Amino acid sequence: MNLTETVRAVIAEKGTGMLAPWIGSEQTKKEILAVLMAGRSLLLEGPPGVGKTLLAKSIAGSLPDIKACDCSFNCDPVGADCPQCRAGAKNVVTIPGPKRFVRVQGSPELGAEDLIGDIDPVLAMKYGAFDARAYKPGRLVRANRQILFVDEVNRMSEKIQNTLLQVLQEGEMTIGNFDVNFMIDTIFISTMNESDVAGIETLSEALKDRIERIVIPYPSEEDELTILERYGKSVTAVPDEIKRKIVSVSQRTRDDGELEFPASARSTLAVYELSQSFAQLRNSDEVSEEDVGSAIQLALSGRLSPVVGSDYFDDIGSYINKLKQTIAHD
Repeated sequence: MNLTETVRAVIAEKGTGMLAPWIGSEQTKKEILAVLMAGRSLLLEGPPGVGKTLLAKSIAGSLPDIKACDCSFNCDPVGADCPQCRAGAKNVVTIPGPKRFVRVQGSPELGAEDLIGDIDPVLAMKYGAFDARAYKPGRLVRANRQILFVDEVNRMSEKIQNTLLQVLQEGEMTIGNFDVNFMIDTIFISTMNESDVAGIETLSEALKDRIERIVIPYPSEEDELTILERYGKSVTAVPDEIKRKIVSVSQRTRDDGELEFPASARSTLAVYELSQSFAQLRNSDEVSEEDVGSAIQLALSGRLSPVVGSDYFDDIGSYINKLKQTIAHD
């Protein structure tokens, strides 16, 4: 059973429950699962802090454990035939489902050797520079039988983006120096932030044509309250009314049109947790509006960026003060 077939079986058993750690639209979850069931590659596009990485990790977290050879290719012990296995890597290890996740951080500095691999000097001395056993696999090859997660894929150069094409289209990787093809059984999941210049147009045309794009929006007010309760650290009592005020502040930054970079869900969690710290500093066992105001000042001053032309473009402090004033009126 290959990786796509395994994921189909998990989806058949758990449905959208396999994405339960992510709090958001059921329709979005169904779209993601539809892409995976079809064996297609996935692009999650959305602002920072909406849970794109959490979604990818949730998919890996639902996978079953597997047995693999103790090699860089994660070969199935039945029929292992990579250069390392042929050279004697015969030990069998267990890879837990959540560990079946290879992450690549997109960057202009990312080189082909990071994805594809390169010659290992020590092995080249032992076997010869043109022997496949001298090849040290990159992360793309190490993603065999695992999830390949590329964060901010659009930040990679077009040349590096296009190194992914053979794997996405044919499920294999050709290593030119050795004239050898390696089969890569992987599921490709990538992300990009909607705020990046030119958005999805920064992806190469060839890559765009091979991936399915799903937009991940900011959470609704009710979903964001659930995020606070599930993922926020709780060391001091926070009344429900105060929780709603915290969420309302973040929601307002996304709706008023003044900001290029509004508050993310991570910002909301920061305000929630810092307000508890300010309450403790007052030796209080309950968070007040004053504590929330102090937390907003601390957490949001360095996170929010007004749009060009906004009255607050050079005066983020005034915008923060406006947010603090709304706490008493919500």
